[in-house]
Amino acid sequence: MKILWLVCVLALAGCTAAPAGTVPQTPAASTTLATSPTANHPGEEDENASDGSANTVLDVAVGGPDAAWAVGYAVTAEDEPRNGVLLRMDRDGWRVDQRLHERFPDALDSIVSGVDADGPNEVWAVGDIGDLDEDSEEVRLPFALRWDGRRWKTFRPAQLPTVGALADVAVDGSRAFLIGRRREGKTSVPVLMTWNGRRFSKREVPGGGRFHAVDAGAGQVWIAGSSSSGRCADSRPAIWHSATPGSAPVEMRLPALGKGMLRHIWQNRPSDVWAVGERGASGDCDEYGTGKPLILHWNGSFWTQVQSPSWKGSLYGIAAVGEDDVWAVGYEQDVTSEVTLLHYNGRRWKRKAGYTEGGSNVFGLARIDANLLLATGNR
Repeated sequence: MKILWLVCVLALAGCTAAPAGTVPQTPAASTTLATSPTANHPGEEDENASDGSANTVLDVAVGGPDAAWAVGYAVTAEDEPRNGVLLRMDRDGWRVDQRLHERFPDALDSIVSGVDADGPNEVWAVGDIGDLDEDSEEVRLPFALRWDGRRWKTFRPAQLPTVGALADVAVDGSRAFLIGRRREGKTSVPVLMTWNGRRFSKREVPGGGRFHAVDAGAGQVWIAGSSSSGRCADSRPAIWHSATPGSAPVEMRLPALGKGMLRHIWQNRPSDVWAVGERGASGDCDEYGTGKPLILHWNGSFWTQVQSPSWKGSLYGIAAVGEDDVWAVGYEQDVTSEVTLLHYNGRRWKRKAGYTEGGSNVFGLARIDANLLLATGNR
């Protein structure tokens, strides 16, 4: 059996696949990749694998020329647990760098959900492992990995503040921002953990909701997700912002959007920030995105809703160079055989040709240069 990881270079080339450890080399990049924390349809694995295997890349990050990382999980056979993996690209191409079962041999399963880099020697990855509590009930426990240019340091659950699964991470210099949530009865409490270069601190957001994605730069932190009473049924799109180092994230004022959620956020600079997701339905409840695409833009003073395509579905990733050159990728309901790729020229969104090789499970999106986009996922 061969495990396939999928790396797609869009706009100039199609998708290619290769056995794990020999993933095709992609163009060197020096900007952070923008991808969705969910690279396949949420709750859906690779159903085309005849042997029951399923392999998904959930996030990617670039630390400089010939230095990139991708994270996700592999399922080697039907009924086998997920095994978190971390891939690395250097001048020789992509290879499997870390297998989480080697760091957590007693875990029931593992998944690496987020990765970010600020240069080749400051890289963080986060995720969670399955374990049993004292009542033999399965629980999710968080972990974090930090690359310092020489080795990966593991932060085990006992070394982290109390939190459940970690969803994403953003790096700004020596600081790292890890987002997740913990359960309090039937309520979901969003959690932000900050690494200041020496130790962790933790902040919780009162009122309930979920953090889905985080971005950071120039001393500022942006978090996208949903705000609610703690139940998914009444969730609405939400963005939290920390404007100065060490300040608590504050929920920002958004246009009246109704029910929905945000899945990804991208900061070009403090006066040019983009967020994408869906409205009209709650992806926190309905994982298949039956609402309408939602696109928001921050100009330094206020958030505005940017007119989006008139189809059902959701956007999972966004990558921008400027206010008039933005790319987004997502899932269009009833069009499950291709990646839905959109481009914004400052006036309107245009749907680009779909890319069908690799199936419907490719959502990761990256801007490499003026002519190349990178997508990763599973097939």
